[in-house]
Amino acid sequence: MMVRRLLGLAILCSLFTPWISVQGQEKNNRAALIIGIAEYESPEVESLPGVAADMVSARKIALSMGIPEKNITILRNQDATKVKIMKAFQEFSALAADGGRAFIYFSGHGSRDYDATAKSCYEGLLSYDRQLITNDEIAAATKKLNEQVDKTIVMFDSCYSGGVLNAGTKLQTRGASTSQLKPKFFSKTTSSEAAMCLQATNFKTRGFFDKSTRLGALQENLVFITAARPDEVSYDEGASKGGVATQAIRDCLLGGAKDLNASGGVSLEEIRACSQELVNAKLTGPVALPHHITIRGNRNLIPVVANSPPVIIAAVNQPEPTKPEVVAEKPIPVVPPLVSNTSKPEPMPLVQSVQPNKPEVVRPNKPEPPVVTAPVDLPLASIATLKDVEAQRNPTRKLDIKMAKKTLKINQDYLDLQIKSSHDGYLYLVLLGSDKKSFYVLYPNQLDGDNRIQAGKTINLPKSSWQIRAAGPAGVDHILALVADSPRDLKALEALGADPNSPFVYTLNTLKGRGALVDYLTGKGPDGRSEKFAAQMITVTEVQ
Repeated sequence: MMVRRLLGLAILCSLFTPWISVQGQEKNNRAALIIGIAEYESPEVESLPGVAADMVSARKIALSMGIPEKNITILRNQDATKVKIMKAFQEFSALAADGGRAFIYFSGHGSRDYDATAKSCYEGLLSYDRQLITNDEIAAATKKLNEQVDKTIVMFDSCYSGGVLNAGTKLQTRGASTSQLKPKFFSKTTSSEAAMCLQATNFKTRGFFDKSTRLGALQENLVFITAARPDEVSYDEGASKGGVATQAIRDCLLGGAKDLNASGGVSLEEIRACSQELVNAKLTGPVALPHHITIRGNRNLIPVVANSPPVIIAAVNQPEPTKPEVVAEKPIPVVPPLVSNTSKPEPMPLVQSVQPNKPEVVRPNKPEPPVVTAPVDLPLASIATLKDVEAQRNPTRKLDIKMAKKTLKINQDYLDLQIKSSHDGYLYLVLLGSDKKSFYVLYPNQLDGDNRIQAGKTINLPKSSWQIRAAGPAGVDHILALVADSPRDLKALEALGADPNSPFVYTLNTLKGRGALVDYLTGKGPDGRSEKFAAQMITVTEVQ
């Protein structure tokens, strides 16, 4: 191992979602737009009493994503005309700018119409004044937003398919015997030409996700979660509960979902699996069968970090790290990896009293409690942690990494990397060594704390003042390189109990430690600056 021994909605019915659990702050570039229409101007459009509950759920989701109250814009009923909604989309871009995150939620009726020129159906949201806001219009209105923010998080709880059941049909099911389930769909047209759009199967459509990506939105930064397939509908379950899909996504997003791969972070795919279980349990037939939640875009985005200690959330909000004092005379005890000054070519010996792989190092006298009930493949879970972090990257940021050697001989060869970034930022190196016991932040460290990197300028790591030599055991080391627009604070991991005498901050390879690492690397910065980052994982093989 290299450190220890190396290196030693639109719910189509629509929902979309990606975030990270951090408390709101005075400076914050995250924002939410929440739209709910329970009562429509025209009595012809059936009311949806559950929308009020949906609005409460959406606000909880927004707050959990680190969006402060002052950055949440809400439009209800008569305030949600087409003109006002389109204006809100335009103004919203200014609130969630500079690499932040945007959350957009809509609960109400969806609709579909036919475009004779394109010979295809198109979907949209039904405004209070019974106007159809098409997906093309929404995509165009949010184009600037998608260009500015790091991630766009959208959740539409509405239906576009009406062929399965007529809108307004009151349903009773065994799974919701005391509720009236209403399809969240209204058709604006009765023309024979558009009748094909009211059929729920075998039609060509133009959806929001496709239109947005054609306009330049990146799939890694925009996720589309559909609560129902094209031949299904989603339902409003009444005033006290709201949309069935919104309830499921909310409950799973706010802690109900399981970290299935034990990576330390819960991805959207894991939230989808949890949500589907809830939908299946609620809609048991015989009249209303479960609709099937699917995802378009980046399935590995993490909306909240699991098992993250409260201190980590607080520690993220610290001032920008400064270069540490240089200790010239007093030797610095170290844990592996082996570190040496240029004046001493041989690595410093291991300090036997420092044992970073024992839980008591992190929390003395309080052994780590079991966090999983089933056996976990530790190597796979460890690598999944780094892959989950890598999946949060912004593809507009690029890294070029070269290695002098991809295979290192134990006790002989040294790590040698050349890293170049497409953007200015702060460079971080995290190592998961071949023994898979701990994660180490190789850079920055107590010997070299200035980790700023300039766009287009190559940095050689390790630097001349410190070196890392392969020391076994034989196997594969995984290194994650990350360049963030905003700095992270090493105190976030030091707070877990890492040895203050070691030049390398580390976290144990436990579920808690993996969650802390994910939070540290992907959490929101301290001052509302850009959250965009580049990330790339590389491997180095240690051999005898």
